[in-house]
Amino acid sequence: MNILQLCVKVPYPPHDGGSIAMYNIQKAVTENDATLKVLTFNTIKQLVDLNTLDEEYIKMTKIEGVFLDNRIKPFAAIFNLFTGESYHIIRFIRRDFEEKLIEILERNEFDVVQLESLYMVPYLETIRRYSEGKVILRTHNIEHLIWQRLAGITANPIRRWYLNLLADRLRHYEMWALNRVDGIAALTKEDEAQLRTLGADVPIHVAPIGVDLKNYPSLPMPEGNLLFHLGAMDWLPNQEGIKWFLEEVWPKLSADMPDVRFKFAGKRMPPGFFNFKSDRVDISDKVDSIEEYFADGKLMVVPLFSGSGMRVKIIEGMAFGKAIITTSIGLEGIPAVDGKEVLIANSPEEFIAKIRIALNDPESLKMIGENARKLVETRFNNRKIGAELLSFYENLEKE
Repeated sequence: MNILQLCVKVPYPPHDGGSIAMYNIQKAVTENDATLKVLTFNTIKQLVDLNTLDEEYIKMTKIEGVFLDNRIKPFAAIFNLFTGESYHIIRFIRRDFEEKLIEILERNEFDVVQLESLYMVPYLETIRRYSEGKVILRTHNIEHLIWQRLAGITANPIRRWYLNLLADRLRHYEMWALNRVDGIAALTKEDEAQLRTLGADVPIHVAPIGVDLKNYPSLPMPEGNLLFHLGAMDWLPNQEGIKWFLEEVWPKLSADMPDVRFKFAGKRMPPGFFNFKSDRVDISDKVDSIEEYFADGKLMVVPLFSGSGMRVKIIEGMAFGKAIITTSIGLEGIPAVDGKEVLIANSPEEFIAKIRIALNDPESLKMIGENARKLVETRFNNRKIGAELLSFYENLEKE
């Protein structure tokens, strides 16, 4: 099977959730004998010199990129308020990308064109005009739901109004797009249900983000009581969640347990977070080795109250055999059981109580981490996920 994958950003190196989701599916399909071609935006926020990429990756993907300045521009954002269009979507409409896409479609035949996220849908008409391949929308999230949930936890009324406006426009575009593709690859059962609620009646296949466990050695239980978090800090749900944890949970928890420390890291860390730094709170905007970063921590903290799709860093933490405490929303798409493969908490009181109990019972924490790794091994095998996805593509009828 010959696949063209359209990406919103360069998926390599796979450091953040979105990049990992795109890279891992590339590995999954090519390991199952599919051939792949990647056309991607090369965004100013994550600009990559494609000539310096790993040779094996270039060989696997035959990657080409088109530069995109995707920074938020205040004047354009204000003007957009009067247009009725989704500002999220129009930022990814570029003539030079379309021209490169046409060039690729004219010189190649593809069985499938895979759109990585809703932001690639504006090129659907061009794909239909120049290709006979099936068009698949791979939904990393229910995009409007992220902004809707953020609005729901925002106190500032002006900001809440604006976020609701963004969510509403994105929702209308999402509803318009769903039945214009031949099929949808969703990351979670929850997202599949949301897509059906939005009106999707095309075939949907759930293909979660997989991992290759050989890249994730089981990490031993460390000494000390270090809590940790790792995630892209330019993603609003992570910002909101960590701010909530530092303001609502950490003051009481740290007062009750003087030996507890907390570290969190993520690219593009907003400067305001460094105000929380202390002798017991360590903050960094980069991590050289994920494995080393995870190795030092006893309990991974993922306090998410918005967002959609799957949390890749939770899957990675489980693969390393780490115990994790997260919210019900954070666990969406991961069939883990509270107290068996994960700890679930949804309020400051629950977080404090469960963290306190967990840190005082290292054997229980070790068991949860071991069970989490077994869950990843059975449910998130990357090669198996790729084979099932290709089977879905093979049996899918073109609209």
